Amino acid sequence: MDYLIDHWEFSDQPISHALETTQRIEAHHWYHCQRDKTGLREWLIDNTIPSSIVDSLLAEDTRPLFEQYDEQNFLLILRGVNLNEHADPSDMLSVRILYYQGALITSRKIPSKTITAIRDLLTQDQGPKTLSDVVLSIIDGLNKNIDDYLDSVEEKITLFDDETELSDPLIQTHKALLKIKRFIKPQQYAIDDYQSSVNLLATSKQLRLRHSVNTIIRINETLDFFLSELEIIKGELRQYHAEKMNQNTYLFSVIAAIFLPTSFLTGLLGVNVGGIPGTESPIAFALFCASLVAIFALEFWILHRLRFLTNQ
Repeated sequence: MDYLIDHWEFSDQPISHALETTQRIEAHHWYHCQRDKTGLREWLIDNTIPSSIVDSLLAEDTRPLFEQYDEQNFLLILRGVNLNEHADPSDMLSVRILYYQGALITSRKIPSKTITAIRDLLTQDQGPKTLSDVVLSIIDGLNKNIDDYLDSVEEKITLFDDETELSDPLIQTHKALLKIKRFIKPQQYAIDDYQSSVNLLATSKQLRLRHSVNTIIRINETLDFFLSELEIIKGELRQYHAEKMNQNTYLFSVIAAIFLPTSFLTGLLGVNVGGIPGTESPIAFALFCASLVAIFALEFWILHRLRFLTNQ
């Protein structure tokens, strides 16, 4: 049974780690499975779990949702940031939680730090004491990891405020938050639906579940705030570069206006035809240069009086 990662029995206290392999799914047991291993689907169907529920549990591409099949049986699909080594946190991993006939079945494709932490606590005779505590610990653990990741993003955004260029880290951070937002919004609805459901696991933890719902709402509000802040930063950078370009364009226009009369005169006197005045005078070139300087001075004076030079 390569698909069965871990198995815990919650029917008695203290909670026992069921090391032996089992073909039968029993109530008050937690089965943590690797959903891309062969044999898992057949094992679930052999234990009278309807194929439609199995399909939802093992689907390749899912969004966060809560499906209640009757008063006690439900499926809760959640997403969490990927904190595995060399992984992109925004490539959110999926955690599926099925409660059926009193048994809790979770499945994963990518290891979740949240579930790993819960399993480590159980091996130390700590952690959740009931199956409802397991579900709540998974929800709170995923929320905490998202919260911690957003704290690191907030530090980056603070540094982006001092940038003068639209850098690649800023763009990548914006994309990462958009990817996370795609799943966190429906996750808020899924957790809220679970908290409002009538199954025993939810009704026994109403106070803590309300706290979990408030946490995911705050996370969504933080995401919206960060995305708005990044849009403002990007808008300020675009405006800064537009103003710089306008200033440069204005400066080049002023320079062109200054040189236009003198360029006309030098071009006119440079034509190779007869009749150019001063060709026989030894002081003609000096007088012409002096007249160009006078024209420059007159133009600067006019531009200064018209405040063109102070508007750059």
